[in-house]
Amino acid sequence: MPQMNIFRWRPGRGWLVLSGGGAMDADDNQEIDAQMLGVTHSLGPIAYIWAASDLETADQHLDLLGELGARTGFLVDILSEDDETLVTQLSEAGVIIVGDGPQQERLRDALIDAAALQAIGDAFTRGATVYAIGRSAALLGAQTVENGRLIPGLKWITSALVMPGYSAEGSQVLRDWLIQMPDGFGLGLGQGAALALGPQNEVEVWGNRAVTIFLGQQYQSEEE
Repeated sequence: MPQMNIFRWRPGRGWLVLSGGGAMDADDNQEIDAQMLGVTHSLGPIAYIWAASDLETADQHLDLLGELGARTGFLVDILSEDDETLVTQLSEAGVIIVGDGPQQERLRDALIDAAALQAIGDAFTRGATVYAIGRSAALLGAQTVENGRLIPGLKWITSALVMPGYSAEGSQVLRDWLIQMPDGFGLGLGQGAALALGPQNEVEVWGNRAVTIFLGQQYQSEEE
């Protein structure tokens, strides 16, 4: 896998962007949106997966992206569309946004071991940007917190436990979860901050740069 320092992530020709969430029209998040659009080379449309939230929120975000000069976007309903339709929609995308929202469990269940996740991975391999926001970003780690326990994540970022909406007051919470992942690391993403991982091993921090890392007690870096 590509790696830089502690980060090892799914290989692909696209960018992988994880945002800590927050108000979509906040200056920091608008800056993240603009940078995400700026690094995207694929000319395909934006596919917006909204399962963790609602149609209205996703529509509002697409409107804001349009004001930043984004290409055409459309909403993807991974809960009701058939696999063939999902694969077609996602394979055409240049940007795939996995939106924020309180229904993280529903989103994970719809993605894990599903055709939609394979299609997202294939698009990323070809050069599409994958942009996961807020609680959806938490799903991309090796494990994620759900209903007060750790469960497997989508494993796009090896060894990571991603905590969006992170603040200094929550540092002990993240450290406590890492006790159960001693060979992993915690990635705290503050609201208005994002970690961006590029196809040439780029590691960038966007927005207000409120990104915090804690290493598990038995974490060991894997050198190439």
